[in-house]
Amino acid sequence: MISMLQRAPSREMLRALGFALAVASVILPALPLGPLFAQPPLPLAVLWAAYGWAAEDESSWRAPIVLVVLGLIHDQLAGGPYGLFVALYLSAYIIGRGAAVVMSAPNLVSLWGGFIVTAFLTVLVAMVIAPMGLGRYVSVRPYAEAATITAILFPLVRPLYMSATSSIRAQPGSRR
Repeated sequence: MISMLQRAPSREMLRALGFALAVASVILPALPLGPLFAQPPLPLAVLWAAYGWAAEDESSWRAPIVLVVLGLIHDQLAGGPYGLFVALYLSAYIIGRGAAVVMSAPNLVSLWGGFIVTAFLTVLVAMVIAPMGLGRYVSVRPYAEAATITAILFPLVRPLYMSATSSIRAQPGSRR
């Protein structure tokens, strides 16, 4: 028992915890648990997952499918049109793939910077697509606030979604 507590959690265990946190961040805001579990202040953990999966480049087709499923669940629970959160989560994945290449130094500042850029750009995507599905005068402020909280907390949860090293993707000018 003591040796289990002294060992660092395995990569698979961290990924499972990260996935559970992403699912919880989709489901908890829909439950009548009070303002603490609303978004904001509850972060959008699916953005962490999308960025981590994009940067690690391990799950090829599985990550986008999981993001679509989580987006559809989020759309259903939020009562909005289907496709809004799907588009946001897939855009986070696509933007994250680009950010992972640009911000690929194996340090927390670079990884955090890539996530901040990804979160900010998903807010811009929300500003474009939300009026299409929710009406012309819809506010994306709650999403922007949740994305900001998510970006601030990224260093604390990064091990759940990505390794401390740079992405496994080839860097310009590097040899594999």
